[in-house]
Amino acid sequence: MARAGRRRDDEISVAELLRATGATPRSLAGPPGATPPREEDTGDGYRERLEQRARDAAAAQQRAGRRIRWVSGICGGVVVVGSVVVIAVTSDSSPRRQAAPTPLAPATSSRPTSVKPVSPTQIPTVLRQTSSQAAPPPVETAKCVVRFSVTDQWTDGFTAGVSVTNNGSETLSPWTLTWTFAAGQRVTHSWNGDFRQRGGRVTIDAVSYNATLAPGATVDIGFNGAFDHGNPPPTGFALNGARCDAG
Repeated sequence: MARAGRRRDDEISVAELLRATGATPRSLAGPPGATPPREEDTGDGYRERLEQRARDAAAAQQRAGRRIRWVSGICGGVVVVGSVVVIAVTSDSSPRRQAAPTPLAPATSSRPTSVKPVSPTQIPTVLRQTSSQAAPPPVETAKCVVRFSVTDQWTDGFTAGVSVTNNGSETLSPWTLTWTFAAGQRVTHSWNGDFRQRGGRVTIDAVSYNATLAPGATVDIGFNGAFDHGNPPPTGFALNGARCDAG
């Protein structure tokens, strides 16, 4: 049972509640009140403040654009450097790379050989009396011996060595070696001798440190070459114009 003099909540009117709380009645269906303008958006200097904010925004955009261009430039440089490194590594690992010439020391070793002169074949007296033909000339002894070898070969090139022994009785100073390529091969680089080539004929001249070739002495020459239609061994070796035998 409620105490005397105290009313229930449903007996208090809205007007009494408003008076007791000091609240202001407002319509729920009506539009919200307008927001009062800020002092910084009105008054003197308002246009200058707007222009300053626009300038600040433009400067920020320019700074961002410079950063983007700077980062793009660095990325482009990294891509270019990486491409150069990949090309260099691929080129170094290609099987078509020519073999680097290995410098050879001047030829100092000698290979003494015993050369026996070939005497003309004696024709029997009976034959000389009955034959009207002259005796055949003596066979000329080769003045040098050449050993040719291909030490490396790839798709369109090769590395070769030529060993030349003076088989005569005279010292050659200087000396010149010649040979002929039959399949259009070309000498591209030589060592222990200076090369010249005209068509298929190759000429190798002595250099300063091996210009003298004593009897029985040997000189080693090396070269890199190229070919298009096969690589058969050269022929027609000659030392200072005298033919050489293949060793």
